[in-house]
Amino acid sequence: MYAMSTGILAVEPIRHLHANATILSHYYELPKNRFEANIFMKEVFRLPDFWRELGKKIMFGHVAAAGSTAVQLASWQSVYGGTWSPQEYADYNSYKHLYCALFAFAPTCWVTIPFENARRAYYADKTWPVELRRNYTSPTQALFRAPFEEGPTFLFRGGSPLALNQFLFWTTYATLYTFHKNKYFFLYLYMEFSYDFIKLLNNAVSFGIASVIAYPFYYAREMVDLWPKERGGHCTW
Repeated sequence: MYAMSTGILAVEPIRHLHANATILSHYYELPKNRFEANIFMKEVFRLPDFWRELGKKIMFGHVAAAGSTAVQLASWQSVYGGTWSPQEYADYNSYKHLYCALFAFAPTCWVTIPFENARRAYYADKTWPVELRRNYTSPTQALFRAPFEEGPTFLFRGGSPLALNQFLFWTTYATLYTFHKNKYFFLYLYMEFSYDFIKLLNNAVSFGIASVIAYPFYYAREMVDLWPKERGGHCTW
């Protein structure tokens, strides 16, 4: 959770800044030199509710991490941490990593769906006519209000692509990370490479491969939710 909190504090401001810069670029020309870029960025920070919305995103990021990522990693630690591994030697049982990942993430891949749906419900509510809005004040409030106002299944609608995305990502990531950690243990144990450096490389490779495998399912969800619809509200996809 410490690493996840650090990641949220580092990533959410960048995503928020990019989103607001994109919005502003729809109304003004993109800067052509450094002087115009300085003016453009100052105007980005002056957009209405810029800082308030950033606080809401950071807050909801921690709520979502505690309710989804923490649950998935706790499940992984419970399953994989209860297995036997030889001391001071590489774990030769390469299939164990995959089996543990399947058992850990298959039951927990759905926990991220309510948080993603609550976040999208909050931003979608701002685009509706005034008389139809629920007037959510934040994604966190939408998470707690929606089940009572829209029904208990509202936050789980259309969640299959997200569940597949989470299952493939965490299964691939945990399998590759633990397998490589055992496979190349000699680099930091006998060859005097820094453990943190090897861990960083292992993390980057595992995260990159897992993201490439899992992202198409998240993108399919965006195609359904965000792409323009046909007449009558139907989606081509």
